[in-house]
Amino acid sequence: MSSTPFGEHLKREREMRGVSLEEVAAATRISTRFLEAIEHERWEELPGGAFNRGFIRSIARYLGLDEDDLVAEYAVEARGGNGHHTVESSLGMRRNWRPMATAILVIALIVAGGLYTYHRYGSGVLSKLHKSTATSPGAVKSGNVVQSGPTGNLTLKIEASKGAHVTVVADGKTVFDGPLSENDIRLFQTASTFQVTSSDASALLLELNGQIMPPIGAAGKPGTVTFSRNNLNPAPGGSSH
Repeated sequence: MSSTPFGEHLKREREMRGVSLEEVAAATRISTRFLEAIEHERWEELPGGAFNRGFIRSIARYLGLDEDDLVAEYAVEARGGNGHHTVESSLGMRRNWRPMATAILVIALIVAGGLYTYHRYGSGVLSKLHKSTATSPGAVKSGNVVQSGPTGNLTLKIEASKGAHVTVVADGKTVFDGPLSENDIRLFQTASTFQVTSSDASALLLELNGQIMPPIGAAGKPGTVTFSRNNLNPAPGGSSH
């Protein structure tokens, strides 16, 4: 990890590549105001939470830097290098262990039930069960990640940094309408457009086909945004003009 202050390090990496703030803003859809705040370490001017980490990852990806290293460097710098990052990470791991353990237990029970069913009733029942599961609509759940909606060329990832009521409309059809808890992750796919509405615009980190999208509104206020293929940028390294 660099001993140079985070903002100065990031600015130096950008200037070494001959890239202006405006070019980074155009490629990542992060406003120049936020980019300047990051390079000058004015953390109070940023949305905070998952948004800040998303910004850092998007900038690192565009500049060809290691995303995890840069996020870790940012985390230490934003907390003044006082070790709170390590404590917070440990607490976060302990807090998130319970849903993970629950998911593992559920999976183990499903596997055990499947083996019992196979030995008790034969493979015919399992075959019918497999067909029924494959054709039934709904979400596929793994831990706190849920994927739903039809397959398509657009993939929307929603990560909740805090609780909020969220509605997702894919190509005119509501595919999700309900609460999201902190650290919940939802994946949606569709062909053309997404419309996302949140009771708290700052509660969601949105990624469209892997690209970080800007906040949909002011913190603590409801917000709505519509995404389509037009919101996607060319691949990093392409022309930014």
